[in-house]
Amino acid sequence: MHCKTLTVALLLAFALEGYALTSEDSAIMKDVVMRLAPKCGGRRAEGPGPRRPELIDALDVNGDTNRLARILVELAQTNDAWYAEMAMWQLEKYGTSEQLPFLCSCATNPAVGNRAVRAVLRIEGVTSNSIAVAQSYFAITNSVTQIMDYNRSDLCEWLLKEVSTSPSIAYLKPACLTAAVDYAQNVSIMHKSLDEAICTADPTYQYSKRRLAVMRAAQNRCWNPLLTNYVTNTINELMAYPEADLPD
Repeated sequence: MHCKTLTVALLLAFALEGYALTSEDSAIMKDVVMRLAPKCGGRRAEGPGPRRPELIDALDVNGDTNRLARILVELAQTNDAWYAEMAMWQLEKYGTSEQLPFLCSCATNPAVGNRAVRAVLRIEGVTSNSIAVAQSYFAITNSVTQIMDYNRSDLCEWLLKEVSTSPSIAYLKPACLTAAVDYAQNVSIMHKSLDEAICTADPTYQYSKRRLAVMRAAQNRCWNPLLTNYVTNTINELMAYPEADLPD
């Protein structure tokens, strides 16, 4: 189906579903949908041309990010996977504190959890609440792909770096470490980079029973030989101490 036909079909779907928008916001929604439409033949839906302006600059909203974010929340709730993800991508940039309850509720959605959590972190920074939201995202075990697990590991590593290098939030490091170790032990398949990040954030972890338990749990989740070798070598190194002498 041609991209223009797809866009028209989606706009009709919004009209039928009765989204709670004013007539003025409905017009802006139509513009948003057109601008976020998928590319056809490797080009933008509206054809070739210069780089698209930022969404906030392209729409008739007078720079009102709150208004744009409210519209994006409505679009994010469509059943169309493309537009839901594109709306969340824009909410990463334009979401405000008004959208925090919605964004937090999306953290456990495998399709958009990464963008939702990153939006929460941008809006409120690293706090006990945003760490808890991230932890709920790390705990997802259904519909997990390698790219999703990579995104979660990357986010977890970023959090560890933030609490380790920013004195004002250093008090949150224990919570981040707990979230990271729990994720590494029970969910993650991206062990090497995350393991290194945990060791950097907490030097006592490198030679500990905690790390040995994580590596043992991770043995059956490695998805390539390099990770399998890394985990196996780490287990052997730790057991050589011997295990009973390792600190907790």
